[in-house]
Amino acid sequence: MYEERERFSWTSLFIKIIIIVIFVLFTIWLLQLSMKSATRDMSNGINVLTDGIFSQNIDKMKDVGKSYFTTERLPQKIGEVKTLTLEEMYKKNLILEVKDKNGKACSAKKSYVSIEKLETEYQMKVYLECGNEHNFIKVIMGCYNYCDTDICEKKETPSNKAIEYEYSKTTGGAWGPWGPWSGWSTNSVSKTDYRDVETKTVSEPYTYQKTVTDEKYVGVANVCATVSGYTLVSNKNGVCSYRETNAATANPTCPSVSGYTLTGRNGFTCSYRETNAATTNPTCPSVSGYTLTGRNGFTCSYRETNAATTNPTCPSVSGYTLTGRNGFTCSYKETNVATTNPTCPSVSGYDFTGRNGFTCNYSKTTQSKTDYELVYYGTGSGSYVPADTSTYHYVQSSADYQYKCNSTCAFQWYYTYTIYTKKYKTETTTTTRDASCPSGYSKSGNDCVAVAKTITKDATCPSGYSKSGSSCVAAAKTTTKDATCPSGYSKSGSSCVAPVKTTTGKAVCPSGYSQSGDKCVAPTKTITNAAKCATEEKNRDGKCYKTVTSTVTVEDTKKVTYYRYRLREYNGGTVDYKWSPSNNDKNLLDAGYKLTGKTREVGGK
Repeated sequence: MYEERERFSWTSLFIKIIIIVIFVLFTIWLLQLSMKSATRDMSNGINVLTDGIFSQNIDKMKDVGKSYFTTERLPQKIGEVKTLTLEEMYKKNLILEVKDKNGKACSAKKSYVSIEKLETEYQMKVYLECGNEHNFIKVIMGCYNYCDTDICEKKETPSNKAIEYEYSKTTGGAWGPWGPWSGWSTNSVSKTDYRDVETKTVSEPYTYQKTVTDEKYVGVANVCATVSGYTLVSNKNGVCSYRETNAATANPTCPSVSGYTLTGRNGFTCSYRETNAATTNPTCPSVSGYTLTGRNGFTCSYRETNAATTNPTCPSVSGYTLTGRNGFTCSYKETNVATTNPTCPSVSGYDFTGRNGFTCNYSKTTQSKTDYELVYYGTGSGSYVPADTSTYHYVQSSADYQYKCNSTCAFQWYYTYTIYTKKYKTETTTTTRDASCPSGYSKSGNDCVAVAKTITKDATCPSGYSKSGSSCVAAAKTTTKDATCPSGYSKSGSSCVAPVKTTTGKAVCPSGYSQSGDKCVAPTKTITNAAKCATEEKNRDGKCYKTVTSTVTVEDTKKVTYYRYRLREYNGGTVDYKWSPSNNDKNLLDAGYKLTGKTREVGGK
């Protein structure tokens, strides 16, 4: 019974292990599926992002095209196309720089917005090229009842309304002649009945930058490592030679020579000169017109004996005239002095009539109150003769007693009279006054003249002269000459030395030192090592190579297709219009009808 229980336990454990393994494998399988799905979703998200950038750039260019192609910039003839490149948008500051998903600028020359005139509408094409990625969209535009501007983008028809398309067919007319060819352009243009298109494909050169990586030989290994306690003494043919750093050195010793003085040592060569050699000073020559001022070694200095003198020069001052010079002080007086007219005073009761020099003339007119002349003015009539006034005088001409019906009917006197104007006599009185000058002016003839200003300036000496008292003295010329040694003497430093004997001897090293170049060196240890290449270089059999990356310009050619077109118009004929719910009505198209581009909404609300 114990054996049965034991066997039963092992079987149960085995089954449990199998179940656990199956569960773990199933869990791993689910995790792998989940990771693949997440990776696929991430990839799709990246693709959506990059596609979205390209789509956004096309929308930006489309918005620029909508705002730019106003009525005056639209094509006028059917089939005519007008184009605005991305490069022109930059120049007109219509758009910021357009970049692709990698941050690189899109082609400014090849990307464009074009608009073509259809029969009743316009078709806008937006083309964008960024590196190897390029695409375009087409938009129908026209003048619709929902436009806020001259033309706008065609909207989709509401779902509760049907749309019909207008077709037209012209019979009895004829095509006119073709117009002139447009200029060649890389913008794609399609051929229609009213537009003839020619194309040509040419090979055009273009350049691009290519990165080239190469290994450049830079020489044999020449980098010597630092060896502690040793000093590098040579680096030849890849072998570094070192000498013990702290090796004792000593100068060679020159022996003494009787009757001679040591003058120097060059390495192991000692130079001597006779000890007692006669010396004397160099002699300066005389120079005509110059005085000796000193000697420095073999250089004699002289200065000109008689220096030239001249008068100082007064500068010209704009608006002023030179009136004199006292030493270095120049006096000036204003040249053109201001003048003005005299001023006449006002005289109470008189009128100013004019001025003659400094005499002011005035007059006043007085009218008599009693003395006058009669001047005929006219005639008058009435029921009485008016009494005289200060202005008019009346004289009766006739009188008649007549029957008059006014307010009452009765006999009344009726008078006629002559009217005279009283012209009073006048008397004119004149007087004079003296004119005066404004403050700061004085009388001069018939004018007032301002007081002339005076100034002073410093005189200067001509170039090459300097101030000395009240005169200008020329700078004394100086010169130099070489001194010479007396006969039998030769130049030696700053003295003249009689000929002396010279000799040489050989220096010797102290005991235990040996000659090494120009020094005496105690015995030192020497070692050699192989040279290495620099850190950024590769060592190949003792030779060093360096990886060099450079950019080269590569020239190539590519095929480019150019387009040009010419337009014509259909003249005369009878136009028949039909409406259809389809924009691809086979019956109408087979019968020769064409879409006009017009639509209308039917049904719905």
